[in-house]
Amino acid sequence: MPHNTTLPSRTSLPTARVWFVDDLRVLLISLVILHHIACIYSGLPAWYYTEPPTSGAVGLGLSVFLLLNQAWFMGAFFLLSGLFTPASYDRKGPRAFLRDRLIRLGIPLLVFYFVLNPILYLGTDHGSYLHTIGSGPLWFVLALLVLDASYVAFRHVTRSRNPSLRPLTFRGVIAFVVVLAVVTYALRIVIPMGFTVQVIDFPTADYLPQYVSFFVVGTVAYRRGWLQTTSARMGKAGLGLAVGATLVFLPLAVGGGTFAGHGTLSSLFYALWDSSFAVGLVLWLLVFFRRRFNTQGPLRRYLSGHAFTVYVIHAFLVTAAGHLLGVLALPTLAKVAIAAVVVLPACFLLAGPVRRLPGVRRVL
Repeated sequence: MPHNTTLPSRTSLPTARVWFVDDLRVLLISLVILHHIACIYSGLPAWYYTEPPTSGAVGLGLSVFLLLNQAWFMGAFFLLSGLFTPASYDRKGPRAFLRDRLIRLGIPLLVFYFVLNPILYLGTDHGSYLHTIGSGPLWFVLALLVLDASYVAFRHVTRSRNPSLRPLTFRGVIAFVVVLAVVTYALRIVIPMGFTVQVIDFPTADYLPQYVSFFVVGTVAYRRGWLQTTSARMGKAGLGLAVGATLVFLPLAVGGGTFAGHGTLSSLFYALWDSSFAVGLVLWLLVFFRRRFNTQGPLRRYLSGHAFTVYVIHAFLVTAAGHLLGVLALPTLAKVAIAAVVVLPACFLLAGPVRRLPGVRRVL
């Protein structure tokens, strides 16, 4: 997320800043905030503070929102991160690249893991300090550090081989979806949905094939020029893939029993759905944002420049809103609406002063 979004001149692509990627990142950050607000009121034990929904229908609706989000939006983050990793590596070299990643990602992760995460658990029954340390929502940062280090190792082994520019094909997209779905299905036999890797506080390990493959696809997309050359027709095909998979595979998954994993047929249909949905939707969004949001005024520049800071601090505002609204006897839907209207802009407003703190801007 903190990657530079400027295309280097060593490829045949334009060197102008690609504003639409910044704007897409702002959308994703906003969805993260809304996702964690929904976690509070969905009835699922998935946040620092939770409340049972006052209506079963609202709880179900929030759970559906969480499943739809989870199917694609973190994978999109990994793709955007992978997309500009080669440029950063080429510009800085392996040592400076790793040093920058350790500063920009490692320091926030360590502070959150050992200081901020325990603070968020104050007032709960989680017991000792050792039971409250963890990465929380910064599990993404931990995973990205591992992927960045792996990329450096890969570049060292391959000696900077640069693949030629070539267009993205729909046949290649379908092949990728099928392989991703099969690998995801196989992983969920042993790591079903909802399983958290406690040692590193990794909450969605069942999506690991998507996260890794999207990061890799991002690096390949940069080298092959897909960011700028993918056609509007391909974007529409991606949207059709996402919609078609939702109409065909999702009902088969949900209506066939447990779809969380364990090798069930429903789990296979669910893996086919979320793989198709993620790939298709991200493909469409990249083309759509490129066509509609490739300029940027002061407001959107501020939002995109503070996106990573918002990611780091949003857990405090979301949790605080949950506690404050908890004293009010309001329907769940009203609390969700109030929290969204207040917390979403507050995160971006607070990010500015946070970044102006001494030494913080170098990291965030």
